[in-house]
Amino acid sequence: MITRNNITEVAYNVQTVVDEKHNLPIDYKVTNENDSKAMSAMLRRTKIILNTTDFTALYDKGYHTGSEIKKAVEMGVNIMVAIPGVASFAPDERYNFDQFIYNQQQDCYTCPQQQTLTTNGNWYQKK
Repeated sequence: MITRNNITEVAYNVQTVVDEKHNLPIDYKVTNENDSKAMSAMLRRTKIILNTTDFTALYDKGYHTGSEIKKAVEMGVNIMVAIPGVASFAPDERYNFDQFIYNQQQDCYTCPQQQTLTTNGNWYQKK
């Protein structure tokens, strides 16, 4: 199973669906795949078991994938998915992402040294 940062481990992953009121298991599936593409399949299975889409599914940040969220919306299932934090590997914690202040009106950021950071309007692809 690929875990994080493309590290492969011999492991299994269990997807579960649990009733909120009684904490009873409704469904489970054991795979060797990570969570990023598991949401829609489990929602589809739950929809069949419950014979309805009138439920809310709660997920952690490991399930926050645009294509999976789109599938859930298309199925008509209400979902709540945690948004992953932005990874920051700054050598000095003062320069982590959360230390930069965004100004929506001027479309710019202010860094911890009070310098204004603006865009040149170009998009770049990482190589």
